[in-house]
Amino acid sequence: MTNQEARALYRQGEEVTVAHLVEIANRLKAIEARLNLNSQNSSQPPSTDQKKNKNRSLRKNSGRKPGAQPGHEGKTLKKADNPDEIIGHRPQACPHCQTELAGVEANGYFARQVFEIPEPKIIVTEHRAFCVTCPCCAKEAKADFPDGVEQAVQYGSRILGFATYLSVDHLIPYARVVKILQDFTGVAFSQGTLDTALQNAFVGLKNFELRVILSLGRVGILHVDETGGWINKVRYWFHVRCTKTLTYLFCHKNRGKAATDDLLTYTGRLVSDFFGSYVSLDCLHQFCMAHVCRELVGVFEKTGQVWAQKLKEHLEWCNTACHVARERGSAKVWNARVLACEFDEFVKAGFRANPLAPAVWNVKTGKFVPAALSTARALLERLHDYREDCLAFLFDLTIPFTNNEAERGVRMLKVKGKISGGFRTLEGATRFCRLRSYLQTCGKQGLNRLECLISVFQGKTILPAFQMDG
Repeated sequence: MTNQEARALYRQGEEVTVAHLVEIANRLKAIEARLNLNSQNSSQPPSTDQKKNKNRSLRKNSGRKPGAQPGHEGKTLKKADNPDEIIGHRPQACPHCQTELAGVEANGYFARQVFEIPEPKIIVTEHRAFCVTCPCCAKEAKADFPDGVEQAVQYGSRILGFATYLSVDHLIPYARVVKILQDFTGVAFSQGTLDTALQNAFVGLKNFELRVILSLGRVGILHVDETGGWINKVRYWFHVRCTKTLTYLFCHKNRGKAATDDLLTYTGRLVSDFFGSYVSLDCLHQFCMAHVCRELVGVFEKTGQVWAQKLKEHLEWCNTACHVARERGSAKVWNARVLACEFDEFVKAGFRANPLAPAVWNVKTGKFVPAALSTARALLERLHDYREDCLAFLFDLTIPFTNNEAERGVRMLKVKGKISGGFRTLEGATRFCRLRSYLQTCGKQGLNRLECLISVFQGKTILPAFQMDG
């Protein structure tokens, strides 16, 4: 504001000046509040935190000792009944009287087993397609090579699957994958070969992607989320659609409506955060209450209002009640309606502590306009307006309290960005998403991810189950 504008404002009188000062103060508070946001008290991702937030996790101490719990099935290495190699060790002489024991029959033995992988070695298989002259018609007949044997010299499905596994599942950069393979096998392997392998796997998994998209459109409960990333120094968004057994990842230039058109015909229950493009969809919802708990932490830290802390604790108790009901085999939480009513009381207390601010004077328009909602008030109005979509988990135990399923689906894309800095091409990002979708889906269903990738290069792709689940 210039001196001339300030004097003009002063001449309009005390009421207008005070209103303008109040507006400026509110804006400063809003800026300070944004600066104090982090991943523990808002929906911001941890990657945006400026410093570590110690001892502020929403997770509670279970009271159990570290390590495996009673009843946990152990993974102790067990002796093999039929070892691949047996090496005998005999005493050369008696340790007591030094008599030589060569040729003396043993009375018995003690056994110890060592589990080891064999020394890596490339096996070269030469395929020979013989030509034979027919004794009847005197024409030449040539044998066909097996499927997958297409070039004079090439790598086999296992080494290509392993290279793809390192790159896509473990997010190892191209150069390091090549180095690992060269050190591990002793053969020359180039980044170009790896890139070609990824492209061939991408083409081979087209049918998988079509089927998983079709299946996800029919499930009863669908998790969705998105995260930002860089492709050729341009901001893109990586989206996920997933359930407990299926995952579909894709990248899009947009975060909102243009990227969520695939959800317009979805009729099940969508689990998401409060992102507007999800909220506006005409379907049932369950909003992530872990996000709400973090926002409540932020409100309590900023304002000291007790209702926010109590509502967070109440939501956590509701989640615990759902877990207990599931463990007991109950179809529902017996006091769900009471818990919902207590939720309403905490929201009402929040409204009483955060009344609507009076209208403020707008210098440009010369009119009073509604004041911007405070963070607490905006959260309360969401909880009030979408009450049924916040508490659906209380009345249906198949509905989750959080959207962790989707958040886990996109988390590794952030790790990929931190390791490699981003993708160089849109084609590379699209390829990575399809391969990652396949690996995550196979992993969720208990399939061996490496063996699944090898099957893709063998032309006999192992497909996961595409059943309709929640």
